[in-house]
Amino acid sequence: MQKLYKAVLFLYNMKKRVMITSIFSARAIKLAITKLSPDKVICVVERGYDKLTGEDSEKKRKAIDELKSGFGDILTIEILETESLYNLYEITKDVINKIDELSKDYDIYIHISEGRKTLAFGLSFASYMRRKNIKGIYYVKTEDNELMKLPLFNFPVNISQKEILKYIGEGYDNIEILITKTGKSRSIVYQYVKELLEDGYITNEEEKLGLADLGRIMIL
Repeated sequence: MQKLYKAVLFLYNMKKRVMITSIFSARAIKLAITKLSPDKVICVVERGYDKLTGEDSEKKRKAIDELKSGFGDILTIEILETESLYNLYEITKDVINKIDELSKDYDIYIHISEGRKTLAFGLSFASYMRRKNIKGIYYVKTEDNELMKLPLFNFPVNISQKEILKYIGEGYDNIEILITKTGKSRSIVYQYVKELLEDGYITNEEEKLGLADLGRIMIL
């Protein structure tokens, strides 16, 4: 009886599954659904996708309709609109916000087989930034339709460098101010700024530091 009670309690406490996915034709999404068995699928698309003209937009709308007609009775199909499929920062921010919203109630899976590469990058970056809330990033291989789990990497930015990024994001755009704000030695701040510049997290235009898209993503 005690074992049965524990089993029932385990099932009761299990979270539902959600798959956040890029989308184009829905072929790979259908395969991912059968293997991951989500309760909800969230398709990330560009804002106003339902009103855009062109072959790609038509194909995407058809794909979403196919998902709704084929799976709508057994799972929820939702749309997450982002500003543009080419704005890496906005894609990452919107997906992170959705992950934060869902993480309490769902186990979250990311699927990146379809759509623009920038969309796949944005979904991946969001996963890296919220890696503790992600069960996995998945890709369907074209050759054999196998579902491949991709690694969740860490960004090589330490706590002090992230602090510098936050200050630059707040408008503190030169090294002298950063030395004062962080309370760290001149040599340390120079070294961290040099590394952040080399790795593409920040920019330096006309002696003013600014955040590149990757730097903006790092402080989301």
